[in-house]
Amino acid sequence: MLSLLNKQWILRNPALETAEQIASSLDLLPVVARLLINRKVEGVDEAEMFVKAELASLHDPFLMNGMELAVDRILMAIKNKESIRLFCDYDVDGVTSAAFLTHFFREIGINVGYYLPERMKEGYGLNENAVRAITKEGASLMITADCGITAVREVELARSLGLDVIITDHHQVGSEGLPKAVAVLNPHRSNCDYPYRFLSGVGLAFKLAVAVRTSLYKKMNWNKDRLPNMKRHLDLVALGTIADVAPLTGENHTLVRHGLEVLATTDKAGLVALKAVSDVDNRVTARSVGFALGPRLNAAGRLGKADNGFHLLTSLDLKEAKELAQELNVINQERKDIQKLVQDEAEYLIGREVNLEEDRVIVLASENFHSGVVGVVASRVVEKYFRPAVLIALEKGVGKGSGRSIPHFNLHRAFTECARYLTQFGGHAYAAGLTINENNLDLFRNAINEVGCRILSDENLVPELFLDESIKISEIDATLHEQVTFLEPFGAENPSPVFLVQNISVYGLKRIGREESHVRFQAVQGDARIDAVGFDLAEEFTSIDEKLDKVDLACEFQLNDWGGRNKLELKVLDLRHSAKG
Repeated sequence: MLSLLNKQWILRNPALETAEQIASSLDLLPVVARLLINRKVEGVDEAEMFVKAELASLHDPFLMNGMELAVDRILMAIKNKESIRLFCDYDVDGVTSAAFLTHFFREIGINVGYYLPERMKEGYGLNENAVRAITKEGASLMITADCGITAVREVELARSLGLDVIITDHHQVGSEGLPKAVAVLNPHRSNCDYPYRFLSGVGLAFKLAVAVRTSLYKKMNWNKDRLPNMKRHLDLVALGTIADVAPLTGENHTLVRHGLEVLATTDKAGLVALKAVSDVDNRVTARSVGFALGPRLNAAGRLGKADNGFHLLTSLDLKEAKELAQELNVINQERKDIQKLVQDEAEYLIGREVNLEEDRVIVLASENFHSGVVGVVASRVVEKYFRPAVLIALEKGVGKGSGRSIPHFNLHRAFTECARYLTQFGGHAYAAGLTINENNLDLFRNAINEVGCRILSDENLVPELFLDESIKISEIDATLHEQVTFLEPFGAENPSPVFLVQNISVYGLKRIGREESHVRFQAVQGDARIDAVGFDLAEEFTSIDEKLDKVDLACEFQLNDWGGRNKLELKVLDLRHSAKG
């Protein structure tokens, strides 16, 4: 039975014996132990690492293939006072990676330069013009941040020009294999045994910096007082990791938890100014990073002004930082306006060109699309139609596109199958980018839909809502809420727990909000009751008869502190008619 939002509910089924061991060993409620298992935590030791999230539990960076080579080359550059350049991607992960390394090198007395590609002119990743420009500036070592894993030809050019390259990148390795760089740091390498594969670009920058710091002490005999405090820069690691929607599991979970604490009280001029202009106070959460701080930085890269974000994050002057933050705010509004136009154009094209009965993958192309926002709009299309979507901005016969996907459809793998029609592509299972000749558009559209028809069944096109645990209202109390917070911060692969509450009577239903699109009511189950709120669910609740119907709720817990009172309530995500009653 589908819910009133036409979703298939799936109740997870964790290993109960393991949950009992975790609960007993760590003095946790059994339900919280089961939540940990639902997040792919295996065993007591891993559960303890997840809950405590201690920085001491982070893996040795030298376990990563290539780290020793990268560090030795950087130490040589420091010793010989060589000119070093950072090359990064223009999204938040890339900009925070370069900003993090800039702060690190600055604190050890090394003034490094940087190069950010201009999105509209240079596109994604390392390019030959950048290599030549960096070489011409006299640099002898380039470190890439959040990019470079597919830059085989560009790295070969750099080598021929006498420019050594260290690659740090967390994207998938390309079909041509690894670039022949001095070192390639990427946990996705087939021959890399690093214990955690899902670091973001800025997470890799952090690992490199930690390894360099260790080696400055051990190999070059630097005094510890001369070495940077790495924890104080975890604010940038949290910002980049959350904005890149990296899994908040394993090391990312630990880094982001501590990074959010640092971000709350950061003294970096740029972050102080960015928080102020984004109306983010000192209680910084993964949500405020993802929906307030990150978008303003991302907007700069999307509209070809990533330098603004980099200068903001590396600024040492609060007045300058405030001016840059205001500029980012203006750019973000411009991005929103452009995004609305592209979204309207996408809906128009879907109505004209897409057969939703037959097409498994939505492919849209237009000269009215802006390449900087097609990825964001592709995400909106996926949310609405629940099938993979690729949006391509056309200009002078060349298309630059971005795609987003759904479970059961690996977008990067699908692009690989259609590679003969693409000039360039890269990315992940759920998000990938491409460059294509306009003449190949129809061939690509047909090819990727053939892949979609082969892989995606009708059932795969029904959105799923995973429920962590069935719970009674009488079991919801302050202790449970407190222990659930042990799992924070929530995000990708570690979502806020979703609970199933069954056989609920709805009392005192009220429409709220300016457009009365939200609802507030009391959820009653036997003698127990709790306040509940449902955002954008007013229409769904119109089918509920308060006197006769009982419903099942898919919901999260939230603490309502309105009026100074801390009161637990349910945040309803979806609902369905109960099977009983």
